[in-house]
Amino acid sequence: MMAATFAVFEWVLARGAGIDAARTAAVNMLVVGELVYLFNVRHFAATAFHRRLFTGNPVALWMAVLLVGLQLAFTYAPPLQRVFHTVALDATTWGMIVALGAAKFVAVELEKAVLRRLNIRSM
Repeated sequence: MMAATFAVFEWVLARGAGIDAARTAAVNMLVVGELVYLFNVRHFAATAFHRRLFTGNPVALWMAVLLVGLQLAFTYAPPLQRVFHTVALDATTWGMIVALGAAKFVAVELEKAVLRRLNIRSM
């Protein structure tokens, strides 16, 4: 997650955006990474690729919805932009953030598949 966050930060800067855009993107990458991880590791070795991913824990789902709403406000609400020095992100930046979040999800699922293959069910 740290590598993805730094990669997004540097990528946004390399595209010619300012430091505020890079910081905004980095914070959003961290939040997306944590959100993905929330649903990814609810079970140590069991796969997250099933219908219960979103229906198994309604509190986690509602907190995820709340988190997304607050994060969008952090990124797009003018009063919060002034306080936190955030800027609106373009679709390309969001695409990169979502793609890296999905890659993280898949990477953790691959790790869990290895644990299942080795018959490791808990730490």
